[in-house]
Amino acid sequence: MSLKPFHKIVEVRPDVRDGTLDQSAYAASMGDVAGVIDKPAAKQYRDPVLFDQMTYETDSLRRVLEDIRVRLHEGRGNGLRQIETSFGGGKTHAMIAMYHRCRQWDAIPIVIDGQTLDVSDTVWGEIEQQLDKRVSMMVGQTAPSGTRIYDLLSNRKKPILILIDEIFNYIVNASGVSVGNSDLAAQTVNFIQRLAGQLGGLPNVCLIMSLSDKDDVLSELGIEGKVSKQTAKYQNKYYAMLQNIVGRQRQLVTISDEGDIPHIVRRRLFDTDEAIITERSKDIIQHCVDKMKDGGSLFGDEIRDYMEQFCNTYPFTPDIIKVLHERWGSYPTFQRTRGVLRLLSLVVHSMLESDREWIAPGDIDLSVSSIRKELLKHTGENTESVITADIIGKNAGARSEEEVGIRCASAIFMYSFPLSYKGATQAEVKRAAFMMDTPHSVVGDTVGKLRRRLIYLELTYDDMFRFAGAPNMNHTIDQTVQNVSDIEVEQEELKRLQRAVPGGKFANVVVWPDAIESGSVKDMDRIQLVICKNNNPEWCKNTVNGPVQSRRINMNGLVFLLPSNGAILDESLRRYLAMISIRNRLGSTRDWTPPVADRVNDELNRAKQGIGDGLRKKYSVIYLPGGGGVKQHEDYTFNPKQDGDSPLDHIVWDRLVNDDQITTHIEPDIAREYGDDPDSVYEVLIRTPGNVMPASPSVLYNAFAEPKRGSKKKETESNKVKGKETKPEKEWKPEKEKVYESMTYIDKVDASGLNVIRSLLLEPTKIDLKHLKCGVEMRPDGRFDVHLEMQGKIPDRVIQGTNVTRDGRLEIEEGWDE
Repeated sequence: MSLKPFHKIVEVRPDVRDGTLDQSAYAASMGDVAGVIDKPAAKQYRDPVLFDQMTYETDSLRRVLEDIRVRLHEGRGNGLRQIETSFGGGKTHAMIAMYHRCRQWDAIPIVIDGQTLDVSDTVWGEIEQQLDKRVSMMVGQTAPSGTRIYDLLSNRKKPILILIDEIFNYIVNASGVSVGNSDLAAQTVNFIQRLAGQLGGLPNVCLIMSLSDKDDVLSELGIEGKVSKQTAKYQNKYYAMLQNIVGRQRQLVTISDEGDIPHIVRRRLFDTDEAIITERSKDIIQHCVDKMKDGGSLFGDEIRDYMEQFCNTYPFTPDIIKVLHERWGSYPTFQRTRGVLRLLSLVVHSMLESDREWIAPGDIDLSVSSIRKELLKHTGENTESVITADIIGKNAGARSEEEVGIRCASAIFMYSFPLSYKGATQAEVKRAAFMMDTPHSVVGDTVGKLRRRLIYLELTYDDMFRFAGAPNMNHTIDQTVQNVSDIEVEQEELKRLQRAVPGGKFANVVVWPDAIESGSVKDMDRIQLVICKNNNPEWCKNTVNGPVQSRRINMNGLVFLLPSNGAILDESLRRYLAMISIRNRLGSTRDWTPPVADRVNDELNRAKQGIGDGLRKKYSVIYLPGGGGVKQHEDYTFNPKQDGDSPLDHIVWDRLVNDDQITTHIEPDIAREYGDDPDSVYEVLIRTPGNVMPASPSVLYNAFAEPKRGSKKKETESNKVKGKETKPEKEWKPEKEKVYESMTYIDKVDASGLNVIRSLLLEPTKIDLKHLKCGVEMRPDGRFDVHLEMQGKIPDRVIQGTNVTRDGRLEIEEGWDE
């Protein structure tokens, strides 16, 4: 399905599209707009027409403006109204709307900007200056009486709207200015109290005040926790007094609620009418939500709610608005709506060349300097090391998974702050990172890979992903892996190879005799497997021939297995030993939390699987006796699909049998060409290099036991012997195949390991079973949990070639387990 990019659906405002938007425009102050200071505000704030075009008038703002108009012209309603929101909650924008509307109402606006008013001026002096262009009644730093305030504001030809924005900023600064036995802050609080007291007698005067959270103000000014206890005491006192003043008769002004934020953002960033956006985007939204539903990141009743929200937020997903407004907005420095606007304008600009149909948290490109700086000023510069190491750096772990890895990591980063939040669920990451050509399943697999690779990514107790300020278990694992010595790796490799001694299908297995000065291989009349440490065919040749003084008799009974590339095995052994070390070190400490335990055990299991594969891939060069020494068996290579988890000696044996190098059956006429009895023929074959290798003497006994032509026993063409008939010296009967009553196979395997299960499931059609149960379930890490049960008459051949053992037991590396 072909869908248009978002920037073909909505028309981006020119300043956002061109990247010429002055980010300070989102922080326009009342002083800028009213012109009471020299610094000019952005044109779109000073021009009432442009301001209306980019302003989404919420229902709340509409009601407030009408209430103020009624107060100014009809004298009804409260004379004091307080706007109480945190920074960036839209109060300054609302006051600018009141300022422009006041002029349309033919009223006089008075603007006091607490962020820009200098303490060399007083609030009462500034009010008179704006009313009369001079200061004569409101002189001095002592608060004027209520009578003087009344005289100043009464009997005016036009109504007066007094807008005092961020007054506590001014109070904090004024607390350092002494006025007699008091200070300017106390005098300012007294003035506001007296002004509020006079409003009852001034029906055509309305006072609008904004009082931000005290801690937000102190944080913005950079003095939180840096003043003396006495100063802090006074600051708290003045703030409480202001709250008390407005609390007596205040009418709280609510500018917007959470549902208004997307509309405010869209009106500011895009020129397209919202009704048109809704109509144009309906197919994209439906397709996106369908993908989320199919991918398992939206469920049940939340699907309809999400769809409705998406219609109001497009081109942004509801997730990106929510994470910015609710989470990042809790930073005092982010300033909620203002911060959302600043960041999303940068994001939109960065994506104008993309083909993305919508904008989700994963689209916040941390490699863009302006976006990264906007975020880092809230999280702190130390967070940059997290971004560099794990997401955007040249060697960042997320880059190993290409674009989907970077999108997943970027999305998780956005959900990780402030650190008091627990992070993102897997469903949230899937919604945030998937694209049209990147399904949810790929995102889920990628998150699992990132968890094992990134340095700062962690999984919390609640199964949520987030970036932490300190390195995670990946860092610990990497350091521990690097500390594993080569000697430790070699010893572990030798120990694993020696587990095949004795046993298996070979009569004897000799490990690394070429690495021991006095090492030697016995002269046996059975086939032996010699696993060499070094790839040295000359050593193999000398072993076949034996020393001059004592030549080997059974020269054809040797199979040499030489090493090739052992990088995979080396890495798996190091990781295995590292996991054992970490488990031993942390297992009895408080650091052994469930997520840590799960992670270490998961890595341990992966390392075990890698060791098995690594051994089979490394020891994959076979040399056999022949040609005056040894010759390489060219046909042998490790095949994961065919060889699965079989032991190393089993794989070599089965492969040589399949390639007719080791024989389990000889036709009688062929056998009799070498001699007249099975023992002598076996000696010829096991002693002469280049001959076929008989699996055991019973191969010859079977051949000579077959009836000759003309006997009462059933004859076959293979019984014929050219020139004469022979009778075996010994009567040999093949052993009856063993049959078992039950078998259980339980394991965690990768995709190649499933071939073992497939081969087992081919047998039930040929044998007598009472019960068969097979379950295969995919795990989050991409492997599979397997459970197979059989009951009935199960021949030994069904079990051969797997790591299932008799009586329903599973052989594992640590020992035997029921």
